[in-house]
Amino acid sequence: FVDGEMLGSEPRIVELGAVKFRNGEIIEEKTWLINPGRYIPYFARQVHGINNDMVKKSPTFAQMYQEFLDFIDGAVLMAHNAPFDVGFIKEEAVRNNLPAPTNPVINSLNLFRNWYPQAKSHSIEPLTEHLAIEQGTFHRATDDSRYVVHIFNHQIESRKGRQLTFGDIYRAAQGILRF
Repeated sequence: FVDGEMLGSEPRIVELGAVKFRNGEIIEEKTWLINPGRYIPYFARQVHGINNDMVKKSPTFAQMYQEFLDFIDGAVLMAHNAPFDVGFIKEEAVRNNLPAPTNPVINSLNLFRNWYPQAKSHSIEPLTEHLAIEQGTFHRATDDSRYVVHIFNHQIESRKGRQLTFGDIYRAAQGILRF
């Protein structure tokens, strides 16, 4: 998940968060605060709560990017409203003359719309409320990644032993994205 700020025509990432999970269990997670090299506007700070003091001693995107690539190496990524996250990461990679990740990306927003059609909203916070998943902090990259895992696991548990294949996920998510 990406927390970014929009200013002018070039959005900047201020936080990346990733949660690895396998067979329903979270096995590793990582958060990177990123110095965008410019002032974080008020409206962006209001959404994710990341302020200028929090990132002033953080690495730039170019400085932390290889660690991110190492963390996601070999993984199928899942992001809520994935085109937003993919776009931010791709733009930062291009801006810094770095290669974009090659991982396939599943858009959990499409997936959850298919799996939970009766929900009034498919945004993370209302969906966790709809599914009675314990809530805490929202709009931070790693926290939102964790919620995606919990919402995903809710569907797995509700299947009562019926197998879910990657093909099932692929179809429900309406395919995969690429960077």
